[in-house]
Amino acid sequence: MAIDNAYDAVNQQYPEEDEGVVGAISKVIGGAKELGVPIPPILAQLFTFLNSKSQQARQERGEAFIHLLVEDIQKHEAAIAKMRTEVNELQQAMSIALEYDVEEFNDLKRARYASVISYAVASETKVHDLASYIRDVEKLGERDLTGLKVLNRVMNREGDWKDSVAPSPMNPTRLHPNTFTHRAQELSVQMAQALTGDPKGTDGNYFSREDGLQICLRLQGFGLAQMVEVSPREVPNSNYAARPTTRGLMLLKLLGENVPNWNRYFGANGPL
Repeated sequence: MAIDNAYDAVNQQYPEEDEGVVGAISKVIGGAKELGVPIPPILAQLFTFLNSKSQQARQERGEAFIHLLVEDIQKHEAAIAKMRTEVNELQQAMSIALEYDVEEFNDLKRARYASVISYAVASETKVHDLASYIRDVEKLGERDLTGLKVLNRVMNREGDWKDSVAPSPMNPTRLHPNTFTHRAQELSVQMAQALTGDPKGTDGNYFSREDGLQICLRLQGFGLAQMVEVSPREVPNSNYAARPTTRGLMLLKLLGENVPNWNRYFGANGPL
């Protein structure tokens, strides 16, 4: 029986049983090229990830990741003697980061895994459950992290905290929710600009706030942000308010971001 589809013809030459489905698909793509069968560029791009699935590629990736970690940690060698984060926390975080890195081959995330671990080594603030921050980096998208940075920039400014007249354990310094709600309009605009990549700005009246709101809700699900109550929203044009939590601020710090009011949230010598 004649085979009408060229891909089927190539597939018969390289049956799946030889090396499993990954090997079979790789050979189909390669074999089709050898036979002169035109491959749509998008199809070839879709399957380039198969190059990273071989055992050799994964091993090389893992070794490179370990070298990167060693280099990053060496930059903080002077701080290691005073390290406050537990060694077992670092070991677990390193193990999980290694697994993610050899699985995904994502260089942006690799750099973030290394940053989280090396900053935890150097931090004078003890980091608890460090592996959970590695898991956050793996699950968060680029837009999520963009949104968290906007929250830090808009809702966490120097001068926001005012010392009490007579501060004490019974009368601690606190931050009034009006600090956040009064910036709802600014947050909506800044979030929209960051997510769309439009540096020109807007008057705030003719764009949907839904994308930014959804990012804040997603960050809240990770414990990285908290929605702040405002008046009921008229969809999609009313503003919303949110703030970064201490967990969100810690993640930003581990990623090398500047975090204003650090001691207000964590104290001079460790977490409150």
